[in-house]
Amino acid sequence: MDTITHALTGAVIGYAGFRQRGGRAALWTAIAAAEFPDIDIMMAWGGSETYLHYHRSFTHSVLLLPFWAALVAGAFWLISGRKNFRLLCAASAAGVASHLLLDWITNYGTELLWPLSDGRFALSWVFIVDVYVWAALVLGLIASVVTQREAVARTTLAVVGGFFVFCGASRAVALHRAHESAPPTARLDAFPQPLNPLGWTILHDDGNAIHWIARGRNDTFVQFRDDKLLPKAEATDAVKLFRWFAEFPLVEKVEEDGHTVLRYRDLRFRTVFPGGRMSEGMFMAAKVVFDQNGNLVASRLGGQRE
Repeated sequence: MDTITHALTGAVIGYAGFRQRGGRAALWTAIAAAEFPDIDIMMAWGGSETYLHYHRSFTHSVLLLPFWAALVAGAFWLISGRKNFRLLCAASAAGVASHLLLDWITNYGTELLWPLSDGRFALSWVFIVDVYVWAALVLGLIASVVTQREAVARTTLAVVGGFFVFCGASRAVALHRAHESAPPTARLDAFPQPLNPLGWTILHDDGNAIHWIARGRNDTFVQFRDDKLLPKAEATDAVKLFRWFAEFPLVEKVEEDGHTVLRYRDLRFRTVFPGGRMSEGMFMAAKVVFDQNGNLVASRLGGQRE
């Protein structure tokens, strides 16, 4: 999820017993640990392909959680004058674990079993930014600070957790209904919509086209296929990496600046926002460029403005 949600969750965790027993050091350890896994954003310095390959990988691994927790706790142990390392480790582990859980329930995909597996796990229960979660965490944090009672913080975490379970149940219902009307051979999934825990984007892929259904819209996207350009595009490293990442990849043929371009995007990120603004989900897309004779000119992975 977003940075604000991670920080607020870390703060509430800090007040769920750690701040009361370990003071400010324990509180800030929990907050820093809840943010720590996203330190992998530095991979963006290596370019789009490096970022896509490593974001939500090694720093988001359940298997490496004890190491990262000890690292963050060790830093605050030194800063705080070497206070209660065991308590700081517990606060740090809770913070890191909260980050992995919050990322797991979105639809981006997290490599929880890195390095044993590069599989991306995603429950797709909530949108990456959820103002309802913000509100609950802010109110719970204020109440926790005012009362200094760990029961208040724990209740806040339980309420937020209950909301997530509700979203998961809502998704299960939406999928059940979608299966009743979709062709039996179609690959089908449901993805969260912003500000609407009861509304879901339904995608089903029948092999030749992807059907995108959300907010009263039912759009069909036909996959581009040929025997000349597509095989060349599929052989590029950019497309191979994109297909590893994507859940519902769409290939489209477009003309740009006198060149033929095969554009790849993942329709799970196509979203209608409240107010009607459409995001086409091309924050991460692959492009393969050909000249007029069908020769490969360039292939790249990167975000595109919408």
